[in-house]
Amino acid sequence: MKNNYLVVTLVIALLVVGITGVQFLSGAENEVVLNKLDSIPTKRDLRRSFFEKREILVVYGAKDAELSQKYKEILERVSLEVPTNSWRSAKIIYKSVSEVTEENLNEYVVFFVGAIDDNVILKRYISQTPFQINKKYIKIGSKKTRNENFILSVGFYPSPLKPKMPFSFLTGTNSEEVFNFFVEKIKDHGQSFYRQNLDYELYKNHERVIMGDFDAKWKTDVTTFFDFSSGADVLLETERYRLINHESAIESSQVTELTDRIERTASEILAFVEGTTTVPRITYHFYKNMEEKGLITGSTDQSHMDTLDNSVHTIINKIYQNNNIGKDNALLLHHLLGASKKDILTYGLSIYFTDAWQVRGFQYWSARLVESGNTLSIAELLDNAYLEMESPLIRDCMAGLFVDFLVNSWGKKYFLDKYEDVELTSQELHELEGAWQLFLEALPIAYPKNKVEAKKLPYLKGFNFAHEGYSIYNGYGSSKATESLLKQKNLGSNAMAIVPYSGIEDVHTPAPFRFSTHAGGENDEAVVHAASTAHDMGMFTLLKPQIFVGGSWPGGIEMPTNEQWDVFFDHYYRWIRHYAFLGEIHEMDALCLGVEFTKATLSRPDAWRSMIKRTRGLFSGQLTYAANWGQEFENIEFWDELDFIGLNSYYPLSKKDNPTDEELTLKFDTIKAKIRTVYKRFKKPIVFTEIGFRSIDAPWKNPHAEADESINEEAQERCYEIIFKGIENEPWCQGILWWKYPSYLEYRGSDNNAFTPNNKLADETVRKWFSK
Repeated sequence: MKNNYLVVTLVIALLVVGITGVQFLSGAENEVVLNKLDSIPTKRDLRRSFFEKREILVVYGAKDAELSQKYKEILERVSLEVPTNSWRSAKIIYKSVSEVTEENLNEYVVFFVGAIDDNVILKRYISQTPFQINKKYIKIGSKKTRNENFILSVGFYPSPLKPKMPFSFLTGTNSEEVFNFFVEKIKDHGQSFYRQNLDYELYKNHERVIMGDFDAKWKTDVTTFFDFSSGADVLLETERYRLINHESAIESSQVTELTDRIERTASEILAFVEGTTTVPRITYHFYKNMEEKGLITGSTDQSHMDTLDNSVHTIINKIYQNNNIGKDNALLLHHLLGASKKDILTYGLSIYFTDAWQVRGFQYWSARLVESGNTLSIAELLDNAYLEMESPLIRDCMAGLFVDFLVNSWGKKYFLDKYEDVELTSQELHELEGAWQLFLEALPIAYPKNKVEAKKLPYLKGFNFAHEGYSIYNGYGSSKATESLLKQKNLGSNAMAIVPYSGIEDVHTPAPFRFSTHAGGENDEAVVHAASTAHDMGMFTLLKPQIFVGGSWPGGIEMPTNEQWDVFFDHYYRWIRHYAFLGEIHEMDALCLGVEFTKATLSRPDAWRSMIKRTRGLFSGQLTYAANWGQEFENIEFWDELDFIGLNSYYPLSKKDNPTDEELTLKFDTIKAKIRTVYKRFKKPIVFTEIGFRSIDAPWKNPHAEADESINEEAQERCYEIIFKGIENEPWCQGILWWKYPSYLEYRGSDNNAFTPNNKLADETVRKWFSK
């Protein structure tokens, strides 16, 4: 009986909460004001509630019985999936709007899905947000736009029943469109379908056109409101293709060059396949940077194709000038040949027709892989599961070369006959592998390496540049990141470390390291954008990939057997060489081969020597390793193989609550004596690849520890001053990269006790010393 009265009960509950907790004001912006609470819930509060629950109740609404059954079927499949240890993963349960109870809405993090008129509970919840939606218009804060069959997706927002619990929703006015969009989200993100880059996103034809974030009071933040609904122009339209220019990404003078390339390559592909298949018109979209492309499409890739609407989306700017990775070729071949059962052929054939893959071409870069011992065997190339864990850069480069090899070895006709599925006997594989190795051996002679001299290591003055924003507009690839780098430059920085992450779940079990591809993450395009921006500012770039270990740290990684150590290092090298290749292609200045692998370095020095040798053959810049302070830094045996020594220094400076400056200085002198001992043994310059202090009470006690609730800028500034004075004129010291500076300057706001000196007293201390 309770279910029958749920709607009435909920309406009463919402009205009561509106008086005592969440008051809805029908003002100009139709915003929610959270008042009469002890405190306004923060985004961190909502995330914390989610992490405590790690369970989402999906409440779906569909008046049509057939559509309701479709929701039930797809949600049943998702609910059976076992959550992983990923912070994005959650257990999914579901109920229809007619089944849900008031207790459910109070107990769970809720995700509503369905057309607005199909879900009366969602309609009441939305009335407590900055949004209005009906068939005529959609209103976002004070901004009103005509509803063109839009889909509105909103991330975590305070529940009107329990403000420190989040709810989310996906809705529109067309029931079928909302369902189809939901299916796509599940297809792309699985259990993490509720995740999105910005707090709210408005879609038209599966393309984001309006989006933004909430401010601290849960209003729409005017500084992060993006409207791309009217920024696209048709440059050219023919029977075979359309060119769409977003936000003036390209000049009209570039159109002829673009169309000539498109026509020329398409003709080569059509002649090669000798097909008669009619190819639907392809739409080419051009964007001026990864931020705008990511905000509009949800993908920050340099280029990607979409088979649903037959489109190719590409960034056109200085970073990717004369650089074509062949996604338009891939879309054309998708229609002409379809996908091979061997992924390497699907990837490779489109690149085979790409002259300027990574500017110099796949043959040139394959030659670099050959001479450094970083190629793949045919057995590996034909193994789809193996390729899934391989560097996408190395995979694509080798794929183009492998197709080139097969076409030359087999001839075009036999290659096309075998394209759908290559099945080789062991004898055929053996013979083909021999021919493949001979083919590889000749490559460096045919494509000799351009002479590249490593940039001389200057005295480094800078920061670890932290990717703190995961909403595209505030990460490495954003205009906000450019603002942050410019501020660092104005503080006197001449260097920066870029820090992309991967992760490992079990410190005793080897597993492949995944590459960051999430649009808001530290993906390759974001890393390249940050490095290119820093280069334009005259800064030295250190690429410093790191491993996140849940519940531990890299120093805790310890494999139980020699065999498992071998597997671990194989996985790790395949991950780190991706960044060596990325750094080489985009001419970064230095690469850090690892960070704080205390047990892995001290117990397996020969494995590191082998990695250093293979990486040096691939990467032309400076090589280093960032050792943890203490035992690892003081006992590593392979410093002689590197160009400079990296120290992550979190040595305590005092055990006292209120030490004098003299006491802090004397303690740092004892630390410097340890550093000097390493320097005298290896005669290599030493850089503080990390050092930092939080702005808390007594940060000198345990610099690497988690922060308490205190905020103390003066204590942080004292530590900075002690370190700067202590390293001045030290012959062993070749610089310092403080931990850390954020990718957007608003990070953590004014109540900030984190490591960054941004907008704190230590900022001016940095400026004083970096300006010397």
